[in-house]
This record gives sequence, C-alpha cells and structure tokens, in this order.
Amino acid sequence: MLKTVEESAIDPLAEVASDQETGTKRSVLVTSIRAIIQIALMVGVIAGAVIAMNQLIAAKPERSGRPQFEVVLPVQAAPVQLSDQRPMVRLFGEIAAARSVDIRTSVAGEVVSVNPGLSAGSFVEAGEELFAIDRFDFETALAEAVANLAQTDATIVENNANIASEKAQLAFAESQLELARSDLERATQLRQRGALTQKQVDDRQLVVSQRDQAVDQRRNNIAIAEARLAQQMAARQRLELAVQRAERDLGNTVVTAPFTGVVRSSSVEIGRIVSASDVAVSMYDKDALDVRFTLTDAQYGRIATDSDPLIGREVNLVWTVGGIDYDYTGLVTRIGADIASERGGVDVFARLADDEAMPVQLRPGAFVEVAVPDRWYPDAARVPETAIFNSDTVYQIIDGQLQAKKVLVAAYDGADAIISQGLSNGDQILATRISEIEDGLKVRVVDENGVGEQGAAPAQNGSPAGGGRPSPELIAAAKKASGLSDAEWDALPRQERRPFIQQAREAGNN
Repeated sequence: MLKTVEESAIDPLAEVASDQETGTKRSVLVTSIRAIIQIALMVGVIAGAVIAMNQLIAAKPERSGRPQFEVVLPVQAAPVQLSDQRPMVRLFGEIAAARSVDIRTSVAGEVVSVNPGLSAGSFVEAGEELFAIDRFDFETALAEAVANLAQTDATIVENNANIASEKAQLAFAESQLELARSDLERATQLRQRGALTQKQVDDRQLVVSQRDQAVDQRRNNIAIAEARLAQQMAARQRLELAVQRAERDLGNTVVTAPFTGVVRSSSVEIGRIVSASDVAVSMYDKDALDVRFTLTDAQYGRIATDSDPLIGREVNLVWTVGGIDYDYTGLVTRIGADIASERGGVDVFARLADDEAMPVQLRPGAFVEVAVPDRWYPDAARVPETAIFNSDTVYQIIDGQLQAKKVLVAAYDGADAIISQGLSNGDQILATRISEIEDGLKVRVVDENGVGEQGAAPAQNGSPAGGGRPSPELIAAAKKASGLSDAEWDALPRQERRPFIQQAREAGNN
C-alpha cells in the first residue's frame, strides 16, 4: 500500500515517542527492585542484632544480691526535766528621753554672751549659765520701780502724820465741846434764876453748836486721810510687785540649765535678738531615759494575766555599737494609754537604771534589743526548738526507736521551746532534725561530740565509725564484699557505701 509524502514524515516521530515510554518503565522497575533489596537488608541486620543481644543476656553470669544492712541513725537526745519555766520575750525598742525641755527666754532682748560649750551633743550641769541678755533696760526698769515705791512710802508717812495731827485736833475739839456744853448748862440754870438774859444763853448755845461742828469736821478729815492712806497702801503693793517683776526680769536676763543634761540644739548667738516665742536651747536629762517597746496583743494579754504584774518587771537591754554589745537594765514604769494600732500592740515604757560605769552613754533614738520576762509556766519542760516537728509533735526515744508524741508548745525562748503538756520527767526526746522522720525509725544516741553510748564515734563525711578516711585496701575489700563492678561502685552514693565499708572493717578486725 502506497503512503503519501505527509504520512511518511509523521511515522519516525511516533517511533521515537514509543521508545522513550519503554525506557521510563524500565527505570521505575529497577528503582523498585533496589528499594526492596535495601529494606530486606535492614530488617536482616536488626533481626541479627536482637538475636545477638538475647544470646549475650542469656550468657551473662548471675550476680549475687546486694547485702542489706539495718540503718541506725546517730542522733542527739534531750532529757525532759519538768520545772517552773519563765521564758523571755525578745523585742526591739527605741530609747526616748523621759525628761526634756525647750528653753525659751522669759524676756526679750539682745544676746550679749553665750556659753562656749553650748552646742548640740555637749553636756551642761544644772545651774550652768547658757547665755545672757543685755541688762540695761531691765536695770532701768528696776530702778524706776524702786523709786516709785520709795515715793509711795513717803506719801504714806505723810498721810500717817496728817492722821495723827487730825486725831490730836479732834481730841482738843471734843474737850472744847464738853466745856461749851458745861457752860451752856450753867447758863441755863442761871437764866432760870434770872441772873442771865436769854441772849446770853443763846450765845452759849451757838458756841456749843460751833464746837460740835468742829468735832465732826475733824472726824471727817480723819476718815478722808485714812482712805487716802488705804489707797497709798494699795499703790505700794502694786509697786512692790513691780519691783519684784523688775528684779525677776533682770534675773532672767541670765539663762541657766534647769538640770544636768545633754544639749540637743541651740539657736542663740551674740547679737541676736531673742523673744519669748523663740526656742533658744533644747536639752534632755541624760539620767532620765526610757526604752519604748511594743508588745503584741497576744504577748500583752499573756503577760497581763500573770500573777506578777507587768509594771515593776526588770528588763534587759542590749545596744550593739561598733560590733560590741553593751548590756543595760531597766524597770517597767508605765504602759501606753492607747493601743498603738500602727504598731499592732501596746506600748510599754521602762526607765533605764542610772549606771555611771557604762563606757557608752545611751542616746535617744538608739534601737536596742529588749528582753522582757514572760509569764510563769508551772511544771513545764524546756527543750531545744529542733525537737519540735509540725509545731505540736516531738519524738520520744524508746529502746532505740522513735515514737511520736503530741505536745502543747506554750512559748518559745530563743532556741528553746517551753512545753506545758505532753511530757513527763525522765522522757528522752529527739533533738536532731531529720528530714524524713517516722515512727519506729531506729536511732543511736550520741553526744554533741559524736560519741555514742559505748564511746564509739559515729561515721562522719563518709568514714566508718572508729577510723578516719578509709584506706584503698579497705575500699577494695568493701567493693569485693558488695559484688559490684568498678563502674557500679563508683556510681554508688557515698551513703550506701558505708555499710559495705563498715562490714569490711569489722571483717578485718576479726
């Protein structure tokens, strides 16, 4: 069959496409076969490793079990002795001046002299001059008051003389009046006889009237003079007060220390004008210092109900200065009037004892540690605070084992606890802190030096009792007794090595 020219041109291209398709299929088949072979090899390797491991495990020699040793902990014990206990409440307090004063001048004026030692922190003695004010105006006022008083005294003397004169003239007038009355009586009798005329009688009557009037005048003069004298006496009293005031003002120009104390501040200088409203010097009594501390409501309620009153109790103070502790004593003198809500309790004040032998003088504002006697607890036990677990449990040591007991902790005193209920005389309780503690735990009582009841020291720092650091030979013997490999021995905690070392030591001693 004949083909056209176009068909002859298309047939070669179709042949090429068919060849390419055949090659692609062959490549995919080769890749698949290769992947299957690789997977088969991996599975074979893993299966061979598992079989080899199982054979190695099965061929491993059996190891003897690790020997078990009974653990006995070395502990310290506290014997219980019941007695009356009085713990100390330890607080912090502040020193305050119980007697202080701000000195103001009673008179105003210019400062003309100042004590050279008048400065903050200096000591001044009672009656020592602090500063002085110009005296001129006050001396003048005193002189004027004295002069006025002298003038009044002279006036009083004059009035007394006038009164004496008036009294003498009154006596004379009264005698003249008596004579005139006698003369009138005789004239009246003579008139009745007809020896005198009526005019003569009337003249004598007039004389009596005039002399009577003169007597009244003298009496009035005396009353007026006495009133003037009373006025002068009142004026004299006022002038005496004025003199006393002037003398006092003059004396107040010199300001002295009211008591022996320490100067807190001073604002006076020569040439300064001071007035009565200015605080010139502030000072406090160094021998009258209080310590103020605050008792919580619980502490105050506990102490206040004690048979021994709080007021009058002696307290101990410690002031730390320059790394040195100085001890002082005080006596509780008063309790704050109100609850100190901002401090959460009741303020208590204790007066410090005057101890001149102390090398360091306490100062107001110093913070001190205060130890106040708490209330009495009869038939109570004092044990270390480390013996208390969970705030209400102790562990009694009975036949080398621990037994828990519930107790009532009444108070704490430093590193000790006061137990009022739950213990008896002769009890022996655990005093060592143990993190994982339980009933029945076996212990061995040792003293503070680590010496036990039989005199053997317990193991310390990984060393067995009765020796120092274990020797290499002892370690090798312990390793052999444990049945462990070198790697397992090195990985074993030190605490777990001790029983093996102790066993090897005992075997060597035997």
